[in-house]
Amino acid sequence: MRRTQDPSVAMTGSRRPIGLPCSSPAGAPCDRWSVLHFGRISVRGINHSWLLRQDEGEMVAFRQVSADQNSELAACVRAWRHRLSPDDHQAARRRRGRRSNVTQEEIAEIVGVSVVWYSNLERGVRANYSDAFLDAAAEALRLDRYERELLYLLAVGRMPPPPSSADTTGVVLGPALRQFVEGQRWATYVLDRYARVVLHNEVCEAYYPWLRTDPSYPRWLFTDADARRRLVNWETDWAAPLLTQMRIARALHPQDAVIAALVDACLATNPEARCLWNAQAAYGCALRSRRGIRLSSDHRTTLVDVVTLTDPSASELQIVSLIPVADPA
Repeated sequence: MRRTQDPSVAMTGSRRPIGLPCSSPAGAPCDRWSVLHFGRISVRGINHSWLLRQDEGEMVAFRQVSADQNSELAACVRAWRHRLSPDDHQAARRRRGRRSNVTQEEIAEIVGVSVVWYSNLERGVRANYSDAFLDAAAEALRLDRYERELLYLLAVGRMPPPPSSADTTGVVLGPALRQFVEGQRWATYVLDRYARVVLHNEVCEAYYPWLRTDPSYPRWLFTDADARRRLVNWETDWAAPLLTQMRIARALHPQDAVIAALVDACLATNPEARCLWNAQAAYGCALRSRRGIRLSSDHRTTLVDVVTLTDPSASELQIVSLIPVADPA
């Protein structure tokens, strides 16, 4: 693999549910595991697969599928260290001399571990790395969110734990995102990890008047009778896709109590949601982009194309637009 000083490391490609026999693409047995989700990671332009699996009815973990995962880990960690400047770290500045790169010894000192333990990570050695160590290494290497996720996937075969509840209550919305949403001539809104509408334009309130009182999309859809009146084919076109997204969110963040509580509340409040949830575990759900919705003003049915985008700078935010079919592009 070609080495580079500044690798392009990011989660790319659309995540999509799949149904496969209980085995990996390489044919390795998975015991009781069943594959539920598939995606890709791009490392310096090379795509690698990951699988999200289910154990006894609950999606709980990622498992990386790579023929040479150890070398990928080593290449990434080395490249991340090599791109650092000694000016980034006080420990490196003290012993800089004429060197232009931060050394393994300096990173180990910053992380608070022995050089041997850190060098194991940089050599791609599989070991029982703790979350505290990986988080400290990610901070010392100045990794962004995508790179931290990749570090966990390559080093321990799973996603990192979610931030603390104090860190998940606020969402940082950049000015460019605000300008984009407010500048759309059709209904456009932004959902966070919990399917809360954290930003929307004025057009959106004609479709979703509930935004004035409660930003939770799942609570409205599953607990408010108005949702059934407004959303054509409520069960198949709206409820089932949202439950699929909630199932994926719970799998991505198995330790997130807020997501777990939201899922439990929706299923407990709406018996049909519970039936759909149980049925989806066996049959999955096909996402329909074209759906019908009734406006609050005249209750006429409007066909819309539901277009969903992701902001690369905030991967947990979804930008959703409801584009009327008759509306010229």
